[in-house]
Amino acid sequence: MNPRAMTLKRNCIIVPCYNEARRLDPTTFLSFIRREASIDACFVDDGSTDETPDLLRLLSDQAPGRIRFLHLERNSGKAEAVRAGILHVVNDYNAVGFMDADLATPLEEMSRLAETREREDAPAIIGSRVRRLGVHIDRTVFRHYTGRFFATVVSLLFRLNAYDTQCGAKIFDARVAREIFRDPFLSKWLFDVELLLRLRQLPGDPLQRVQEIPLQAWHERAGSKIKPSYIFRVPLELYKIQKKYRRI
Repeated sequence: MNPRAMTLKRNCIIVPCYNEARRLDPTTFLSFIRREASIDACFVDDGSTDETPDLLRLLSDQAPGRIRFLHLERNSGKAEAVRAGILHVVNDYNAVGFMDADLATPLEEMSRLAETREREDAPAIIGSRVRRLGVHIDRTVFRHYTGRFFATVVSLLFRLNAYDTQCGAKIFDARVAREIFRDPFLSKWLFDVELLLRLRQLPGDPLQRVQEIPLQAWHERAGSKIKPSYIFRVPLELYKIQKKYRRI
């Protein structure tokens, strides 16, 4: 074992926040951190204009060393908030990941993904929202079928055999994360696709060892930061991504 790896903490989850004061559940996060010794959290305030920064400072003060707080002066979008958070903590952990602040993905699911990544020594584990018997995937019909359409388009354009690239629950080996989060993303919201394409471009193609794990629970939340009009920008952003990451 790498001696340095023995000095690193196990996992840190980045939680990007923009005007989340009304939706954030500090008690749930704090309780989870206190009982789950293997996972820390870093909340990134993406230039919020409400009380979110004050709430996050208070939350981090209640778990010093376990919960970090990073404030970005300007709102830059989810991609940059996640990237800033990853780069802020990546040198202190064996694995880093991200999830949404609204807890659409339960914290216990993030723990399960982290345990799977560690056990399998995988470069990345990504969650997927697969409806099936025995699980609780709460998603509107519209979002389910638009998601399936998007996944089909992505699969055809990039030859990515992923069921759900946009699921907001992912965790990465820190060595891989340092590479794929190093540079800014082309898209504020489709950066999940870029992450997989960047993995494929790394030496040895670690994408081949990435595992996609169906979630046991996921609950759609109101208050999405993505405006409905964004759907008209998706084709252009996919074109830009395809142009940059096309396979030689």
